[in-house]
Amino acid sequence: MPKRRFNATIEIRAGASANAIYSALKPDVKSSPERQVSADIELSNDKISIDISSNDLSHLRASLNSYLRLAGAASSCLDATAL
Repeated sequence: MPKRRFNATIEIRAGASANAIYSALKPDVKSSPERQVSADIELSNDKISIDISSNDLSHLRASLNSYLRLAGAASSCLDATAL
């Protein structure tokens, strides 16, 4: 029986903060453990796209949650510095 591959794409429209959030996410995305999860990140204007795939659904879900939390934290930091 062939192994399943689970895939997900996150698209974040971040406006003027897109470059800063992309810079915060990129090191984590590039250092994901390739045996468990493969991920790629791209920046296009104000949109950040993260493609994630894994043979294990729980690893995919954990990665999704991690990247979303990190993007949220980066966004919150940017908002706090704007005050």
